[in-house]
Amino acid sequence: MPDTSPNLVLPYLMPSQAQKHVTHNEALQLLDAVVQLTVEAFGATTPPASPAAGQVWALGPSPGGAWAGQGRRLAARIGGDWVFIDPLEGWRAWGRAEAELRVWRGTLWDRLPLQNLDGLGIASVYDTTNRLSVASPATLLTHAGGGHQLKINKAGPGQTASLLYQTDWSGRAEMGLAGGDNFSVKVSADGVTWAEALVADRTTGRLRLPGGARLPDGDAETPALAFDNGSGVGLFRPASGQMGFATGGVQRALLGGTALQLDVPLTGAAVTASATDTTAGRVLRVGAGWPQLDATLYRQGNLLGTVSQSAGAPTGAVIERGSNGGGDYVRFADGTQICTATLTGSTSAAVGWTYPMAFAAAPCVTGTAQAAVLACVMLDSAPSASAASLSVRDKLDARRADPMRLMAVGRWF
Repeated sequence: MPDTSPNLVLPYLMPSQAQKHVTHNEALQLLDAVVQLTVEAFGATTPPASPAAGQVWALGPSPGGAWAGQGRRLAARIGGDWVFIDPLEGWRAWGRAEAELRVWRGTLWDRLPLQNLDGLGIASVYDTTNRLSVASPATLLTHAGGGHQLKINKAGPGQTASLLYQTDWSGRAEMGLAGGDNFSVKVSADGVTWAEALVADRTTGRLRLPGGARLPDGDAETPALAFDNGSGVGLFRPASGQMGFATGGVQRALLGGTALQLDVPLTGAAVTASATDTTAGRVLRVGAGWPQLDATLYRQGNLLGTVSQSAGAPTGAVIERGSNGGGDYVRFADGTQICTATLTGSTSAAVGWTYPMAFAAAPCVTGTAQAAVLACVMLDSAPSASAASLSVRDKLDARRADPMRLMAVGRWF
């Protein structure tokens, strides 16, 4: 039979041993030192000047003084002497200086393992789904260095990585990557039926508001819907059923249920879809029976010029004037043309007049004779679209060589 126990190396009482109380007391002293083991410090290297009875130190690898050569052992103060004990693997000791529990690993006193735990419950109970469970008024996650990140990872695009907010264990709001890779915010009234309130596209960053948005009224200086770099530029609600448009902090337009008020001038080449646009509700409208020039905005620059048309709709100036060997002419954008000329009659034959501009069809030709006797201008034959034959005749139907002031009125298209 051995003299000591296998684990704590306590001395056994021998059958024929005298003074058995000495051996018994020695075993009790060792038990007193190592049971519910508490050490003054881990890794101690220098013996204290005045150690108290029962104090124990966990020595470092190379202690000095009275502890020299006793590296990594326990130094216990027993009966005024140092007693050195070899710790066995798995012994646990509380360090007063470090205020922590450590385990002897065979070569060092190691902290309790915190890796690969099945779970952790802090004032709560964890389970197989909620491996970390915390019951607390608040949870603080602070930085170690410049910043701090809370990372929530998922296995694939179709999985969920989100924060879920609950009332009495029933979901009310969720934000994160829920069933996709676009960031979203969802809300629920009962924890069963969910509605997307906001979705941010992961590629473009563009936001969608599937449920719409309700903005404050705002005003022209501080619009409810504004732009980053545009002070006083945006939309606001002046009154019920109205929407205002502002630039520079000033209302420029007011849209209501029955009217649109514009407080700025309209600019541009046209405000209708085309020169013949008759769509109801246009800012300028071509009404039934109105001349086509209603469809175009005219100004000093295009009032006089070359008139033109396309499919019966004016496309050029309002009035065109000109003259040539055939006389003078005036054309209007609505198709009216007036030609004038002064010719001298002949006593022997009719005088031909080629109009300065041709008509679309034979015009109405009239004339006045400038004579000293009663005389008139007569058409010797029906006029054509480009010319007419005329003469001055007196009351006896004799031709005269007097001046004729002629005018032809018709249409150029």
